[in-house]
Amino acid sequence: MYGKYDDPDDPDFHERQRYDDAELEMLGLMALAELMAAAGLVRRIGTNLNQAVARLNATGQRSEDLLPATEFCVQVIRRLDAAAEQVRRSIP
Repeated sequence: MYGKYDDPDDPDFHERQRYDDAELEMLGLMALAELMAAAGLVRRIGTNLNQAVARLNATGQRSEDLLPATEFCVQVIRRLDAAAEQVRRSIP
């Protein structure tokens, strides 16, 4: 059986459903904004990596963490971009 607010025959059911859809859309937009901000922060890490590479070019030596940090940064950016795209597709 339907609960008090779940009955599709209730005249207010569809109005509540529209509100829920609008609320979900807003949450999706907020999630997308957060993912985009996170992707921007990770790209800043890329800037730091570029500086490390510049030092490598200047000195001819690299630190042990340069390559793993670079690989991690690329992996995270790809995952964030994929997540942002998934959220974007879910927004009506």
